[in-house]
Amino acid sequence: MKPTYFLLNITLALAFCWPAVGSGDQTDQRLDQLFATLQSSRDETALLAAEAAIWDIWHDSGEESVDASMLQAAALVRNGDLAAAEGIYSEVIEAVPGFSEGWNRRATVRFYQRDYAGSLADIEETLRLEPRHFGAIWGLGMILGSQRDFQRAILAFERLLEIKPNASDAPRRIELLKQELAKEAV
Repeated sequence: MKPTYFLLNITLALAFCWPAVGSGDQTDQRLDQLFATLQSSRDETALLAAEAAIWDIWHDSGEESVDASMLQAAALVRNGDLAAAEGIYSEVIEAVPGFSEGWNRRATVRFYQRDYAGSLADIEETLRLEPRHFGAIWGLGMILGSQRDFQRAILAFERLLEIKPNASDAPRRIELLKQELAKEAV
């Protein structure tokens, strides 16, 4: 094992095992090291592990009833009952307004329902609470691109790459958006 990979693996092990100080989601102190791994590692296994750990932390509200509601809403989304899922995510947001993943999940459901204004409002709140939320930034880029706001969509995907350089579809999306922007300039 190369020395840098050894240190990276130790860092990841500590990040996964170290007890969380504070609650879950965006306030968890383990996130800083995990994001550092996303930005510095070239080891695909370490990147996937860091990303999975970030999602696990984001999904942990610190309240069992909220986490159960989040699971229930996710099952409804999988079954195609988007309206019911949106209602549960709204209840989660009302119960714990500082829980970024509640906002992000409702933004996703609203995106699926083509309620882009509602989705953008929820993305804005998600990013206010967790500015590094790469899922919300990806959604922002997708919505802005679909609204033909190519310049801002490009900025969103560039921001995504700053946070998560291994976002494999972002460079291609940026290139396509630049092509669309160039067509408009003609």
